[in-house]
Amino acid sequence: MTPATSISFFRPEFDDFLYAPIGADDGEMPLSVLSALARLDLDPWQEAAELSELPKGAAMQRLAALIARLPGGRWTLADSRAMSDRLIELLPSPGSSELPLATKTFSLRDMTGSEIGKMLFCAALAITALIMAANREPSPQGNFADTPAFSTASTPQTSRPSSR
Repeated sequence: MTPATSISFFRPEFDDFLYAPIGADDGEMPLSVLSALARLDLDPWQEAAELSELPKGAAMQRLAALIARLPGGRWTLADSRAMSDRLIELLPSPGSSELPLATKTFSLRDMTGSEIGKMLFCAALAITALIMAANREPSPQGNFADTPAFSTASTPQTSRPSSR
Protein backbone atom coordinates (compact mmCIF):
# COMPACT_ATOMS: atom_id res chain seq x y z
CA MET A 1 0.00 0.00 0.00
CA THR A 2 1.01 3.55 -0.45
CA PRO A 3 2.20 5.45 2.61
CA ALA A 4 -0.55 8.02 2.23
CA THR A 5 -3.87 6.96 3.62
CA SER A 6 -6.48 6.41 0.99
CA ILE A 7 -9.34 8.88 0.97
CA SER A 8 -11.59 6.15 -0.44
CA PHE A 9 -11.08 4.07 2.71
CA PHE A 10 -14.19 2.23 3.99
CA ARG A 11 -16.51 3.12 1.14
CA PRO A 12 -19.61 0.97 1.78
CA GLU A 13 -20.56 0.48 -1.89
CA PHE A 14 -17.56 -1.83 -2.23
CA ASP A 15 -18.28 -3.97 0.86
CA ASP A 16 -19.99 -6.82 -1.02
CA PHE A 17 -17.03 -7.09 -3.39
CA LEU A 18 -14.20 -6.59 -0.90
CA TYR A 19 -15.53 -8.98 1.74
CA ALA A 20 -16.53 -11.70 -0.73
CA PRO A 21 -14.53 -14.91 -0.41
CA ILE A 22 -12.18 -15.79 -3.25
CA GLY A 23 -11.42 -19.22 -1.94
CA ALA A 24 -9.39 -20.79 0.84
CA ASP A 25 -5.69 -20.19 1.33
CA ASP A 26 -3.22 -22.91 2.32
CA GLY A 27 -4.58 -23.19 5.87
CA GLU A 28 -8.13 -23.61 4.52
CA MET A 29 -9.15 -20.20 5.86
CA PRO A 30 -11.45 -18.19 3.58
CA LEU A 31 -9.54 -15.55 1.65
CA SER A 32 -11.47 -12.35 0.93
CA VAL A 33 -10.87 -9.99 -1.97
CA LEU A 34 -9.73 -7.40 0.57
CA SER A 35 -7.10 -9.77 1.98
CA ALA A 36 -5.96 -10.82 -1.47
CA LEU A 37 -5.48 -7.23 -2.66
CA ALA A 38 -3.67 -6.34 0.55
CA ARG A 39 -1.32 -9.32 0.05
CA LEU A 40 -0.51 -7.86 -3.37
CA ASP A 41 0.37 -4.57 -1.68
CA LEU A 42 -2.57 -2.75 -3.28
CA ASP A 43 -5.09 -0.38 -1.69
CA PRO A 44 -8.25 -2.55 -1.76
CA TRP A 45 -10.70 0.37 -1.89
CA GLN A 46 -8.78 2.16 -4.62
CA GLU A 47 -8.47 -1.04 -6.64
CA ALA A 48 -12.21 -1.71 -6.23
CA ALA A 49 -12.99 1.83 -7.41
CA GLU A 50 -10.74 1.43 -10.46
CA LEU A 51 -12.21 -1.99 -11.31
CA SER A 52 -15.75 -0.64 -11.07
CA GLU A 53 -14.92 2.09 -13.61
CA LEU A 54 -13.66 -0.40 -16.20
CA PRO A 55 -15.88 -2.26 -18.67
CA LYS A 56 -16.83 -5.65 -17.23
CA GLY A 57 -14.59 -7.62 -19.59
CA ALA A 58 -11.52 -5.54 -18.80
CA ALA A 59 -12.31 -5.59 -15.07
CA MET A 60 -12.65 -9.40 -15.13
CA GLN A 61 -9.30 -9.79 -16.92
CA ARG A 62 -7.55 -7.43 -14.52
CA LEU A 63 -8.99 -9.13 -11.43
CA ALA A 64 -8.17 -12.59 -12.83
CA ALA A 65 -4.56 -11.51 -13.40
CA LEU A 66 -4.39 -10.17 -9.83
CA ILE A 67 -5.79 -13.39 -8.37
CA ALA A 68 -3.30 -15.44 -10.42
CA ARG A 69 -0.43 -13.31 -8.98
CA LEU A 70 -1.35 -14.09 -5.36
CA PRO A 71 1.51 -15.48 -3.26
CA GLY A 72 1.37 -19.23 -3.23
CA GLY A 73 -0.05 -19.36 -6.77
CA ARG A 74 -2.62 -22.05 -6.04
CA TRP A 75 -5.10 -20.96 -8.70
CA THR A 76 -4.65 -21.41 -12.41
CA LEU A 77 -5.55 -18.60 -14.78
CA ALA A 78 -8.77 -20.48 -15.66
CA ASP A 79 -9.70 -20.69 -11.95
CA SER A 80 -8.85 -17.01 -11.55
CA ARG A 81 -11.10 -16.08 -14.47
CA ALA A 82 -14.01 -18.05 -13.05
CA MET A 83 -13.58 -16.36 -9.67
CA SER A 84 -13.24 -12.91 -11.20
CA ASP A 85 -16.42 -13.40 -13.27
CA ARG A 86 -18.36 -14.04 -10.05
CA LEU A 87 -16.66 -11.26 -8.06
CA ILE A 88 -16.96 -8.48 -10.64
CA GLU A 89 -20.75 -8.85 -10.48
CA LEU A 90 -20.54 -7.64 -6.85
CA LEU A 91 -19.06 -4.27 -7.82
CA PRO A 92 -21.37 -1.27 -8.22
CA SER A 93 -21.90 -0.22 -11.80
CA PRO A 94 -20.29 3.04 -12.92
CA GLY A 95 -22.42 6.05 -12.04
CA SER A 96 -24.56 4.15 -9.50
CA SER A 97 -22.90 5.83 -6.55
CA GLU A 98 -23.41 9.40 -5.41
CA LEU A 99 -19.73 9.52 -4.45
CA PRO A 100 -17.06 9.71 -7.13
CA LEU A 101 -15.72 6.19 -7.58
CA ALA A 102 -12.04 7.01 -7.88
CA THR A 103 -10.71 9.45 -5.38
CA LYS A 104 -7.18 10.68 -5.40
CA THR A 105 -4.77 9.98 -2.62
CA PHE A 106 -2.55 12.92 -1.81
CA SER A 107 1.13 12.58 -1.19
CA LEU A 108 3.26 15.12 0.63
CA ARG A 109 4.53 16.38 -2.73
CA ASP A 110 0.94 17.02 -3.92
CA MET A 111 0.01 18.84 -0.73
CA THR A 112 3.08 21.08 -0.65
CA GLY A 113 2.48 22.09 -4.26
CA SER A 114 -1.02 23.36 -3.49
CA GLU A 115 -1.96 26.76 -2.16
CA ILE A 116 -3.49 25.29 1.00
CA GLY A 117 -0.35 23.27 1.62
CA LYS A 118 1.79 26.36 1.29
CA MET A 119 -0.42 28.30 3.71
CA LEU A 120 -0.32 25.49 6.26
CA PHE A 121 3.44 25.26 5.95
CA CYS A 122 3.81 29.03 6.49
CA ALA A 123 1.47 28.89 9.50
CA ALA A 124 3.53 26.08 11.02
CA LEU A 125 6.72 28.07 10.51
CA ALA A 126 5.15 31.16 12.11
CA ILE A 127 3.97 29.19 15.14
CA THR A 128 7.42 27.61 15.51
CA ALA A 129 9.06 31.07 15.35
CA LEU A 130 6.67 32.41 17.98
CA ILE A 131 7.38 29.53 20.33
CA MET A 132 11.12 29.94 19.88
CA ALA A 133 10.86 33.71 20.48
CA ALA A 134 8.82 33.16 23.64
CA ASN A 135 11.45 30.76 24.97
CA ARG A 136 14.27 33.25 24.27
CA GLU A 137 12.55 36.20 25.94
CA PRO A 138 14.75 37.79 28.65
CA SER A 139 13.88 36.69 32.13
CA PRO A 140 12.46 39.20 34.60
CA GLN A 141 15.41 38.61 36.99
CA GLY A 142 17.52 41.28 35.33
CA ASN A 143 21.22 40.66 34.74
CA PHE A 144 21.32 37.56 36.91
CA ALA A 145 19.44 35.40 34.41
CA ASP A 146 22.52 33.42 33.44
CA THR A 147 23.64 32.62 36.98
CA PRO A 148 22.14 29.57 38.59
CA ALA A 149 19.80 30.05 41.50
CA PHE A 150 21.78 27.64 43.69
CA SER A 151 25.48 27.09 43.46
CA THR A 152 27.60 24.97 45.78
CA ALA A 153 30.92 26.32 44.56
CA SER A 154 30.87 29.87 45.91
CA THR A 155 28.21 29.90 48.56
CA PRO A 156 29.11 32.07 51.50
CA GLN A 157 29.03 30.20 54.78
CA THR A 158 26.57 31.57 57.24
CA SER A 159 26.97 30.88 60.86
CA ARG A 160 24.17 29.23 62.65
CA PRO A 161 23.03 30.56 65.93
CA SER A 162 23.86 28.21 68.72
CA SER A 163 20.97 26.90 70.70
CA ARG A 164 22.58 27.18 74.11
